[in-house]
Amino acid sequence: MTSEPEQEPGNLGTPERLRQRRSPQQRRGRAAFDRILRATGELLDEVGYDGVTTLNIAERAGVNIATLYRYFPNKLAVLRALAERLDGARAEAVAVALAGMSTGGDWRATIHFAVAETARLRAAQPGGRALRRALQSSPELWQVDHDQTVRVAGGLAARLCELRPALDAGVAHDVALVVVTTVTALLDLGNAPEIDQDRILAQMQAMLEGYLARYLD
Repeated sequence: MTSEPEQEPGNLGTPERLRQRRSPQQRRGRAAFDRILRATGELLDEVGYDGVTTLNIAERAGVNIATLYRYFPNKLAVLRALAERLDGARAEAVAVALAGMSTGGDWRATIHFAVAETARLRAAQPGGRALRRALQSSPELWQVDHDQTVRVAGGLAARLCELRPALDAGVAHDVALVVVTTVTALLDLGNAPEIDQDRILAQMQAMLEGYLARYLD
């Protein structure tokens, strides 16, 4: 009787063609892995989703194509790994910001900071904005984005319940999901060249204040 091959962390429930094959164990491998993800972000900015291939990723990263295929089966799997890394960094920043919310404190300032920090990281991360468009161009990648939205909303819901213990957990979940989904969609809108992102951010902040006030004031 043979055992099933051990899956990489984060692969459970993921379609096979999006799964990372293995994680680097040595310093040299980790450096190559990081270069692959960084190169993917740079290429997304330069040539867009359709122009990115495993070959030009490997060339930009300065690795043999076999090295790339050691970790990833295809372009979609690389994009998934990049999305999880960038989303992880943004989720961590939001979690740190929300940790500053205290009972009786100025929750509005905290929400403002969390949204502004999310927008800043999107703009600063190589490929951040282009990756958002890529995530919406593929049903499989859309699922990656959706899963991250649900995770971030779960963290926000838990924080809302801590701040307002009388708030029903189901309501907190719904409120958090609406907030995270709305912020994500409006930040995506701000990526369009004809849109003034600062004005969109200001309108978003005003909208969030009005919506959350009924639950937090």
